[in-house]
Amino acid sequence: MDTIVSVKPLLAILTALAGAVLVMMSGRKPNIRESWSFIAAVTMFGIIASMITTVAPAPLGEGKTIVYQLFRILPGVSVTLRVDAFSRFNACFALSLFGAIGVAFSDNLFTLYLFYEIVSICTYPLVAHHQDEEGYEGAKKYIVYLTTTAKGLVLPAMILIYVLTGTLDFADNIRTGIFSGGTVDAHGALVTMLYVFCLLGFAKNGIMPFHNWLPGAMVAPTPVSALLHAVAVVKVGVFCTTRVMLYVFGTDVMQGLNLGIPTAYFVSFTILVASIIALSKDNLKARLAYSTVSQLSYIILGVALLTPSGIQGGLVHIANHAFSKITLFFCAGAIYVAT
Repeated sequence: MDTIVSVKPLLAILTALAGAVLVMMSGRKPNIRESWSFIAAVTMFGIIASMITTVAPAPLGEGKTIVYQLFRILPGVSVTLRVDAFSRFNACFALSLFGAIGVAFSDNLFTLYLFYEIVSICTYPLVAHHQDEEGYEGAKKYIVYLTTTAKGLVLPAMILIYVLTGTLDFADNIRTGIFSGGTVDAHGALVTMLYVFCLLGFAKNGIMPFHNWLPGAMVAPTPVSALLHAVAVVKVGVFCTTRVMLYVFGTDVMQGLNLGIPTAYFVSFTILVASIIALSKDNLKARLAYSTVSQLSYIILGVALLTPSGIQGGLVHIANHAFSKITLFFCAGAIYVAT
């Protein structure tokens, strides 16, 4: 596959960051603040859309891979900010998208982990936006679950992966991964443990038993719930999980160590239990929360089958669930306002 160097991924990431800074600098001027948010969103969409013809497979595009230098030129910025609740809300919202886009464009495990943590930190104030006891409790559970699993499982796994392979760069294809055959033969049990750590450590994917942060975060405003369930948070979790499954371990390693079928059974348990709990809930947002837990595992289930159709179906469901769930949460918000 051909590779080209482009600054567009970096521009998309920096546009989200610039939008957050401009929102905070707008202070208590809602029209200006919301204008900056809109301009940043449209600009990000335009930049990302302009890359489709390059990366899409033929005949839709050229089928090339885009690479970029993330930390080559990041100038230091010193500004004084006066932030009210609405400015903080919009700024954290933009920063969450900054982290999500960074995850999407990461080409190594370290950068992926870095932006994953940025998303966790930037969405924490959004969950606690109402600044009441319920909001603080939900936000506390949210940040403890996500940062503890990431630091306790993903970070050690990332270090050991580097020790075993000498690299954190993602593989060029989904078959080989970054583990050599000799490494897998000599350290099969360790590689299996690292796989489990990564599967559970990216707790934004909603896999049981590390799913309780998701219903707890429902104390957030409805737009934040939509962000958590459809855009920045849970999609970051399943994207990180599938990215590591396919481009760190690879289908050959997963088949050789017989990891696919146990993973499928494991996430199927989450699908069934979360669906039953969702049906038992009377609270609309709680029902949608457990529905999200179930639907996320469908994505991982498809990838865990390790077949072209399964992988394609799982990845397509990322977009399917995003559009459907954000619509459902906006409907839920309209119902709450109307009643």
